[in-house]
Amino acid sequence: MEFLFKRHFWIVHLLFIFGVMLMVARTANAFIESLVTPLPQPKVKAAAAPRAPVMLAGLDAEKVSKLTGVKLEKEVEVKEPVAAKEDLSNEPVHTSLRVKLLGTLVAGLPEWSIASIQDVVTLSTKTYMVGDAVQTATILDIERSRVIIKNNNRREFIDATSGDGSSVVAAPPPMAAAPVAANAGAPPSVALGNGIKATSENEYEVPRAEIDKTLSNLNDVAMQARIVPAFKDGVAQGFKLFSIRPDSIYTKIGVQNGDVLKRINGYDLNSPEKALEIYSKLKEASRIDIEIERNGSTVRKTYNVR
Repeated sequence: MEFLFKRHFWIVHLLFIFGVMLMVARTANAFIESLVTPLPQPKVKAAAAPRAPVMLAGLDAEKVSKLTGVKLEKEVEVKEPVAAKEDLSNEPVHTSLRVKLLGTLVAGLPEWSIASIQDVVTLSTKTYMVGDAVQTATILDIERSRVIIKNNNRREFIDATSGDGSSVVAAPPPMAAAPVAANAGAPPSVALGNGIKATSENEYEVPRAEIDKTLSNLNDVAMQARIVPAFKDGVAQGFKLFSIRPDSIYTKIGVQNGDVLKRINGYDLNSPEKALEIYSKLKEASRIDIEIERNGSTVRKTYNVR
């Protein structure tokens, strides 16, 4: 028996080898299967079919009106007011504004022209240039004897005759004024010329600050006297001053009612261009000489600026 077992032991070795080979084959098969087998995918729920939109039944307003007997209100179309068109091509007409023209200085450049216009209601006088507002109007152009304005979307002109006020919008009723204390007065206007000193009958010392202040308050200067162009035989001679206030700057520099200012620093005041040129040089001048015609005689005054 032992002999047979030893003799045929090779069979045991063969079976063992087969067993090992079978285990290796199964292990390799399992490894390869794990590589080639796809991963399990999560289950996706089927998308729900879209629901059809619910259509709401509409109401026919006319049918409802017939059934119920209720009348339908018609929609009223609101029309926006149409703005009046501007008419600036026609000849200007006389303005109805309660103002009148006192005088003009017409320059070569229209924007430098100046007009003196008086409000005949308040009797206040102001100096205007192109583009300035006069009550409800805007100045378009300044001519020698009239001022062209835009008022009520049309062209009008202001001359020496006041308008009748027909186009002026009525002002609201005045509010009751608060009681004023007995010693309370009107606010003082800008004090001009207080620093001017007379060194002789026709010579004066003028601080430069006074000149700057005067040129910066031309409206106040215009209200202290009336200034109109002076003509002789149809030729411009200068500017005539009258209605001068006693405390005005004109009085402080020795100018009297009826004086005609003819020259400043040798420049004739017979053209608007000369007047504007003088105006631009006054700020830098250290000496100002003026020539006045007074009662037919010539008076010269000198102002030394310090």
